[in-house]
Amino acid sequence: MRTITNDYHDAQILNLGAGSERGPYLVTQTGVAPRDPLPKTRMFVLRPDGFWVDFNAYASQGKPEAMDEIVFSTTTQVMETFGKLFGKPRVLDLPVNEEGLKAWIERQEHGDPLEAARAWAKEYKIRHRKDRGR
Repeated sequence: MRTITNDYHDAQILNLGAGSERGPYLVTQTGVAPRDPLPKTRMFVLRPDGFWVDFNAYASQGKPEAMDEIVFSTTTQVMETFGKLFGKPRVLDLPVNEEGLKAWIERQEHGDPLEAARAWAKEYKIRHRKDRGR
């Protein structure tokens, strides 16, 4: 089992934009939390505040806008966040709604997860355009 790190080389930066569109971006890393009492491999996502969280905590909420907390608008923002990370990764232990996670997994089985992510990204861009007054 590999422990997650704050090294950007160990992470994947996923462009959730459709076609030639850039962003939003999701930063993921699969591994074990550094101080996990029961080491369990999970997919972690980096939030813009520098905390790593279990992706399932967000996927299980059943609200697309919950995912807004775990994406970056630009790759510059991603690299700036990595530049502020030192020492062991800070992992925020958020609850996972087991029923919500089961429902999310079932939705992924009947569709293309990448297309679902792109549909969410499209809605994200619309929500954030409204936030900026456009």
